[in-house]
Amino acid sequence: MLSPIVGEFTSDETRTTFSPPRPTRLKELAEAGQFPAPTRSEIHVGSEDWQSIPANVQAFGMLTGIRVTVVPDGGHNLPKAYVGGLLDQWLKG
Repeated sequence: MLSPIVGEFTSDETRTTFSPPRPTRLKELAEAGQFPAPTRSEIHVGSEDWQSIPANVQAFGMLTGIRVTVVPDGGHNLPKAYVGGLLDQWLKG
């Protein structure tokens, strides 16, 4: 997973708000032990992601047992070279 949306986000600095449908659903499932985490799963999120708050993603990872990598200086759109490297590793499988 790349930058999953876990919760809502509001920024006074940029005057933006982001709220996906059912923003608390992933967290609720994880807290109830009902999130069906794939056996081979990891999450990558940018440290500067304004939609997928790294702290929320890390908490979700702790609840589900999914490894979370916070990409330094990455935003919601992770760098192409970074994602390309992940895909290369995944395809080698």
